[in-house]
Amino acid sequence: MEIDYGTYALNVVSYYFWYLYDLFVGFPLVIQICILIIMLSICVGIYLLCQTVYLYIIKHKEKKIMDRFLELYRDPMIEIGNDDVIHEPDEIAEMMNFDRRKPMTIREKRLLVQMIADTKTEITDTRTDAGETINRTNFHNIIKAFGLQSFFESELQFSHTKYKVRALTWVRFLEENVPDAVVTPLLYSRNNDLRKAAQATFMWNSVVEPFRFFDNGDYDKYYRDWDKIDIHSILVSRRKVGLTIPNVAHWVKDSQNDKLKPLFASEIRYLNKVNECDELFDTFIRTSDSELKCEIACTLGKMRHIADEENLVDAYKAQTEVVKVAIINSIVDMGTGRQARFLEQCYDTAGDYSVKFAAALALSKYGEEGRAIFERKQRSAGAKYQWIFDHINDPIINRRCAV
Repeated sequence: MEIDYGTYALNVVSYYFWYLYDLFVGFPLVIQICILIIMLSICVGIYLLCQTVYLYIIKHKEKKIMDRFLELYRDPMIEIGNDDVIHEPDEIAEMMNFDRRKPMTIREKRLLVQMIADTKTEITDTRTDAGETINRTNFHNIIKAFGLQSFFESELQFSHTKYKVRALTWVRFLEENVPDAVVTPLLYSRNNDLRKAAQATFMWNSVVEPFRFFDNGDYDKYYRDWDKIDIHSILVSRRKVGLTIPNVAHWVKDSQNDKLKPLFASEIRYLNKVNECDELFDTFIRTSDSELKCEIACTLGKMRHIADEENLVDAYKAQTEVVKVAIINSIVDMGTGRQARFLEQCYDTAGDYSVKFAAALALSKYGEEGRAIFERKQRSAGAKYQWIFDHINDPIINRRCAV
């Protein structure tokens, strides 16, 4: 008689299951809860162990691939990036012994892009110290030699969200161009990180209304401090490659995003947009945002927009202490030599130590007349304010006192 091992095994499992079940239901409730917790912990532990082993295997494989890429391509890539001679993609592929006929997996392409980005960072750091820049044309041709332009497009269209965000970061860092048609569907993604990265990439190289997001009221809904650095680098990069930069003062005045206004007020001076300073003082008067007022005052001063010097002086009394300090510094930056008496008045009427210190420091820098007033105030200063002049005359006094 033949034995049905499948049925036999099922019967054995069924027997022990019901046997353990009968034991379990016979225990007190507290014991039952403890058993359930222990079993759950064991299951979670087994799952985490499997995940750890899986990740270790993946990372080990990726390390082997990266080591192979470093051995094959790193040194030739550094040589090409440092070479002032332009090399075509076919020539670069031959120099690095890269066989274009052999397909690469998605994982290999991702690791290869990461290695190219790391190598570019290494070359940039080295050549920056020497006052030079890398050969960006050669690096662009390296991307073409490996056929990675189509890879970027496929990543942005078909990969997981985290890989799309990473691809957008790579595109910007490597200064590559991706068609607007590929980036546009990502501009209004529900994922915050993906939407931010797509909008930054779109602003970085698009020529069709690249900054339209700043007119949207929800742009700063997820606004981060890092966005300030991001926007500044985008504007600087566009100017470097000859792409248009819009009227920044427009967003200082009319932007729906109050957090962006101080940033754009500072960008006017960083980008040296002198012709946009005429529009700033109206915003200075209308706004109640102290940060924005300070940035406008700083910009007017750094840009030496003397037409608004008297306006700042007239507006001084109605401002908060931090804005008063910004106005004082702005007057010094303009350096017309006409406001020594105003700075003296600022010192005499200041009820806040920071304002009094700023006014005294401004007088010490404000030409012969300002210096004379500074010395006169120093001689007449009592013990309460003598420290101000001591610190201005000897800025490292704190360090010596600590010693």
